[in-house]
Amino acid sequence: MKTIFFVEDDPVVVKVYGAKFEREGFLVEVARDGLEAMKMLAAVRPDVVVLDLMMPKLNGVDVLKYIRSVPDLKATRVILLSNAHKTSVEQAAAEFGVEKALLKSSCTPGQLLEVINELLSGGKPV
Repeated sequence: MKTIFFVEDDPVVVKVYGAKFEREGFLVEVARDGLEAMKMLAAVRPDVVVLDLMMPKLNGVDVLKYIRSVPDLKATRVILLSNAHKTSVEQAAAEFGVEKALLKSSCTPGQLLEVINELLSGGKPV
């Protein structure tokens, strides 16, 4: 079973997206802020991280820096899903080599699932 590590502070978003992922056969682990995500990453070893940029305690950029600085996590696939300003999301994606950056306000759970499945099948999401 593939694991999606969902780093998101909005409980409604976690519930809606998490339910979709679980229905599709994924194990879903959730961190509600950046600090919790960094603590959990060593144990979770996810196949894909879906990461919000704007969160309490530590933001998504801090989590990205952490992922890319830890040798065992460096190759972890990361998808940004955020309502941060579009240029902020694009800049973070370019700087930290994420696989895809999506605006939360215009992305459905089904669309995100398509990106995840494409990633896990070895393709590059469009």
